[in-house]
Amino acid sequence: GKVKGYIMDIEEDVYALDGLEEKVSEAEDISEVKSWVVDTLGLKTHFDISIAENAVSEMWNEFWCQYQDGPY
Repeated sequence: GKVKGYIMDIEEDVYALDGLEEKVSEAEDISEVKSWVVDTLGLKTHFDISIAENAVSEMWNEFWCQYQDGPY
């Protein structure tokens, strides 16, 4: 319903941020990226922030799991 659409809109806003992939690849840890995303999007509510942080976590994990498997 409405809530799911709202969540998807925020996730899309996160993924559409200019420089997001660069931030993920350069950051020392995920909290840097989360803060940057929240500040850049100007998110204020706990609900919005948690949605954005979850989106960042997914992206972070997808990005870094490429490097964890090692060559087999």
